[in-house]
Amino acid sequence: MQIDRRYLIHGFLPAFSSACCFAVMAVCIKIASSELPTVQLVFLRSIIGLLIILPIVLPRGIKFIKTPIIHLHMLRGFISLCAMICFFYAISQVGLSESTLLHASSPLFIGLLALPVLKEKITYNNIIALIIGFIGVFFILKPGTTLFTIATLIGLCSGLFIACAKILVRYMAITEPVMRTVFYFSIFSTLYSSILIIWFWQSPTIFDVLIIVLASVCATGGQILLTYSFTNNDAVTVAPFTYVTVVMAALLGWLGWNELPDTSSTIGTILIICSCLSLIIKNKSSNL
Repeated sequence: MQIDRRYLIHGFLPAFSSACCFAVMAVCIKIASSELPTVQLVFLRSIIGLLIILPIVLPRGIKFIKTPIIHLHMLRGFISLCAMICFFYAISQVGLSESTLLHASSPLFIGLLALPVLKEKITYNNIIALIIGFIGVFFILKPGTTLFTIATLIGLCSGLFIACAKILVRYMAITEPVMRTVFYFSIFSTLYSSILIIWFWQSPTIFDVLIIVLASVCATGGQILLTYSFTNNDAVTVAPFTYVTVVMAALLGWLGWNELPDTSSTIGTILIICSCLSLIIKNKSSNL
């Protein structure tokens, strides 16, 4: 069997490494959430991410930073902040695999919003995939049972907010380069969360700070690696690695906290992943 060395180096390895980074980030947030409130975790993650991105963006000068759509960056920052708060809270309250999966359910919401927001056609196959995906969500949330929690619903909201942010970024990408978008996200998520932190601040330990630094480095590195993979490969060959993060989070959740998903959650996981991959592949194929 012949190995495609180009895809191995520029596709598989960075995409897989990205999935590892995001899984480690989720573990770090899980650890830190036992000591610090969610809003403080979001603030620390945001400001450390900003400190990481500043040396990359500032040397490019004022001309690079200037943007005619600052209002959209402000909106995107707010939406992404909501997504982060929901995701971090779900991690602190729900199993790593379930919270990570609900966060990664954004393709379902993008498909649902495609017609009213993006004015895209929704095919019969897409409708079937969406139905299957939301049945999977039903299995994860378990409404009507004693296993249903507000935390899982909040985790699902993170997927919805991420979908809205991705749609906005897709619109902004017409004029905005990736690094400028990431820069303004870091600016506004730090600004917004700094306002909230007034009511939630607790003095972190050195260990807490180190854990959040690691989470921020992993999140930033994972985003860069994933962007590199998407830039150099077809989305169809890269997108599935989003769900490698879910599998790794499940493994780390089992090793670290003895978290084992029940039968209902396992069925839901399979349905959501299959549905999202179907939507991603079909949408990419329709654009070829």
